[in-house]
Amino acid sequence: MGLTDAAGRRIGGYSGGMRQRLGIGQALINQPRVLFLDEPVSSLDPEGRRDVLEIVSRLRGTATVFISTHILNDVERVCDRVAILNFGHLVVEGPIDELLDRYAQPIYELEPEPRQDGSIERLASAMRGQVWAGEVRTTPDTVRVFVTDPKVAGPAILPLVVSSGVNLVRYERARPSLEDVFLRLVAESGPAIGPQVEIPITGLDGRARR
Repeated sequence: MGLTDAAGRRIGGYSGGMRQRLGIGQALINQPRVLFLDEPVSSLDPEGRRDVLEIVSRLRGTATVFISTHILNDVERVCDRVAILNFGHLVVEGPIDELLDRYAQPIYELEPEPRQDGSIERLASAMRGQVWAGEVRTTPDTVRVFVTDPKVAGPAILPLVVSSGVNLVRYERARPSLEDVFLRLVAESGPAIGPQVEIPITGLDGRARR
């Protein structure tokens, strides 16, 4: 667990990341074949998250590890399979790459040059309503266009940018993420009731367990 140097210290003086590593060490003493980890990197700083995820990655091939977490970047980093639950109901389950291929819509990301008043709104307005634009999301700096037909959208986007009068610093086709898949499938699975909870459950060795 990387805690040898702290073996003589009181556990009460351990950092959050050290305590998480200690807890995983306790769980691994009997070399379990299946291990369940509930939010193992919750409330940890970046260094603590990195350490815990590295420990989980090293378990590949020795145990099946299920992780419940809402940090989907961590899921993509250490897991082979993912199951998405929406308020206790299984929405989808399978290998991450397969889910990305099956459900992730192609994404084009546009970043305007700074100091162009209303550039984000103008770009978003130009994209919305196009037959090939499934969804348009904006941040303070970018416009992300989820397209249904990239063969049509690719040649059509730049003329729309020109007509909007916006200069770009970046224009690229982005790789869809697991978060994109999660948001799409949860939205399509039906209206949520009560506070939203994101609980992907994952196993590391590629074997599905119920």
